[in-house]
Amino acid sequence: MKEKLTYTLLGEGYAEYAFLEIYLRRVFEKEKPNIQLVSSRQMKPSGGKSSSSVILSKIKDHYITSFVNKNDVKLFIAGIDLDDSDFEDGMPKYHARIEEMKSKLGNLYSKFESKTILFVPIQAIDYWVLYQDKIEGKIANSSLEAKSKDEIKKKLYGTSNANQIKIEKVATEVAQKADFEELAKQSKSFTLFHKQVKSFIDNL
Repeated sequence: MKEKLTYTLLGEGYAEYAFLEIYLRRVFEKEKPNIQLVSSRQMKPSGGKSSSSVILSKIKDHYITSFVNKNDVKLFIAGIDLDDSDFEDGMPKYHARIEEMKSKLGNLYSKFESKTILFVPIQAIDYWVLYQDKIEGKIANSSLEAKSKDEIKKKLYGTSNANQIKIEKVATEVAQKADFEELAKQSKSFTLFHKQVKSFIDNL
């Protein structure tokens, strides 16, 4: 019988939930097949328009619900988009956004840090999805981040204003076939997320 592991995932839009829930399931199936992942489903995007400010305003409440009020949650994952490129050495913009989330979590973060994964896609998570979409063949590493979000969304979904059904369909199909080790080479921000997930699994 598989051991249940309940996690909380907070993200800005439909693509985060569709792509990352499949990503997590696939990585755990490979690394820890004896574990069954269960989402606490505390938050879903509202009309696909949840902004980083919404996530930042609610992140501590969901953190408390996950770890203080409910003792069955073993992993908390939250992310906000960078909404910008970040080609500087050390990725200062990326790390500034990570610190924003840590600041909102306050002293609780140090208590539950080992059970917390924070992520910030450079620009937005649609860039992670497009790297693995394969619609235009293999895409060169770090080559998408300088492009506008509208351009990326049009390539990925056919329009810059796709609805929930289209976003979830594309993100799901890509996640089911994605090579996550390849994606870790293509996107620096995904690499940092992927390393946290693998470290968490290694320490179970």
